[in-house]
Amino acid sequence: MNYKVYILLFSLVVAPLFALADQPSEPVVRTAEEIAKKQTHRLVRELDLKDSLQIDTLYKMHLKYARMRVKSNTRGEDLERLMSMTEELKGILTEEQYNTFMNKQVSHSPRAGSSPVGPMPQPQGDKRPRRRQAK
Repeated sequence: MNYKVYILLFSLVVAPLFALADQPSEPVVRTAEEIAKKQTHRLVRELDLKDSLQIDTLYKMHLKYARMRVKSNTRGEDLERLMSMTEELKGILTEEQYNTFMNKQVSHSPRAGSSPVGPMPQPQGDKRPRRRQAK
């Protein structure tokens, strides 16, 4: 008789929780304005920018490319967009700021400093067996 209560309790309380957990979560959809604001904020923080005109120009540039990103359908379009945005950054940032930006991009890259097959072995002297030379 006791097991019937447990089964009823399980079916009323615990089983619906499993059903809720199995539902896929909704993807976060950001507007172009939110994307541009976040990218500009990150760049201002990383480069310690103070000039409000420069910051406003960066936001407008990020907004333009964020709108392009929302409409983009292919990887080629994304690559073109990123390349042109990087070129446009050269005109907005000083040379020092641009170099700092590029260095941070490389250091944050998932491939930076890593080999696709793992770490390269380091040579440790000549440990190969020597061949006998013919006399």
